Amino acid sequence: MAGLAPLNALRAFEAAARQGGFVGAAEELNVTPAAVGQQVRQLEALIGEALFEREGKKLVLTERGAAALEPLRRGFELMGEASAALRAVQATPTLTLAADHDLMIAWLSRDLPRTDAAIRLVPTGEEAELTLTRSSLAAATAGADRIMDEVLTPLAQPGLVAPDAGLDVLETLPLIEDSQGGMSWTQWLSARGGYGLEAQPRLRVADSLAALALAEQGGGIVLGRKPLAYDAIRSGRLAPVFPDGDQSTDQAYFLQTAPGRSPSAAANRLAQHLKACAAARQDLAGEL
Repeated sequence: MAGLAPLNALRAFEAAARQGGFVGAAEELNVTPAAVGQQVRQLEALIGEALFEREGKKLVLTERGAAALEPLRRGFELMGEASAALRAVQATPTLTLAADHDLMIAWLSRDLPRTDAAIRLVPTGEEAELTLTRSSLAAATAGADRIMDEVLTPLAQPGLVAPDAGLDVLETLPLIEDSQGGMSWTQWLSARGGYGLEAQPRLRVADSLAALALAEQGGGIVLGRKPLAYDAIRSGRLAPVFPDGDQSTDQAYFLQTAPGRSPSAAANRLAQHLKACAAARQDLAGEL
């Protein structure tokens, strides 16, 4: 490295050789032609030999200059690739967030674009600095922050059920049961005092978002997870069937940091953002 010529002088020579003169090189490098000429003369003085010969108004490479041009061109090309690689590494997400699949779609698709964090989103179970998941209260990991409670409520396409309908409407319309919800229609009816009613689901769905989508399309009444249905309710794609239909469960949503290490500043900021989004969602969900 001790014998390396000044980089600015090499850059000026390479640009002048490609452009066929100092004026074109100056425009490319955003300097004056005199500055380019000075850098080239400095390089010629360093090697003790001319790099250009003048033919009229045109500069022509000498034999020594021609021999140096292609290696220099490749060298600057490699430097450009290295700079691009450094920028790519710098932009690589440094914060990993793990989340349940349904939360990725129902919550994070709206919440994450409103942050400036660089995030790599992975499924629950993979190693991550932050994990957003749903579990029973009894099975919650020690130290996890409980950010929202699970609530089930009957939901349907707007207009499918009359506003003053009673519980007996559940015997006349198709019912959709979400097996991930944690509560059956029978259990919900028992909790609401609907003893003696025959509310048998026509569809049992092992995916909460799919169950909500079926109800959105008019497929029946779903006993839906209200926190996941928040956007659909707010936008009018789904409507609560009963004004007092909300039923709490033993499930909740938790946000936790990776055990055994202190969270980074970026993780703390993201955690606060997600908690604020969950709190706002829960407050507004109570009004829907």
